[in-house]
Amino acid sequence: MMKNYRLGLSRVGVIAVVLVMLPNLMYLFGVPPNDVLGDNSAGVTVLNVLENIGRFGLMIALCGVINKNTPIRNRVVTIMAICSLLAYYVLWIAYFTGNFNGISLVGMAVFPSVFFLLTAWRQRNIFAFAFAALFAVVHIAITSCNFL
Repeated sequence: MMKNYRLGLSRVGVIAVVLVMLPNLMYLFGVPPNDVLGDNSAGVTVLNVLENIGRFGLMIALCGVINKNTPIRNRVVTIMAICSLLAYYVLWIAYFTGNFNGISLVGMAVFPSVFFLLTAWRQRNIFAFAFAALFAVVHIAITSCNFL
């Protein structure tokens, strides 16, 4: 399994990370009217640590680990990834206009997680997929506990 991987810069991985980080640029132009996401952390330190291991691990693995095998060419997976990213953007726009609730805040945790999982799967990057799964489970759990 390890022989199929090499270290290197993955353009797809970099683009995926940048696309998910784009909504954070909106903070350069102003803070949302009710910025509740600044308090989205777990009361238990180990959960925050696990979330960050997943977050930074998936970014590093997605950008810096490349499977030598051809990426999966599946339109359904690609469309699902694009739709999850677009849903994430729509929820961010709603958040910045003050139109959000607990469900939409949890959606803001679910949709980027789905996008990263699908991107890692499409790239056949088991390392990024594992870190994305860790991030998804912990991030969604923390957000759900805080806002539902």
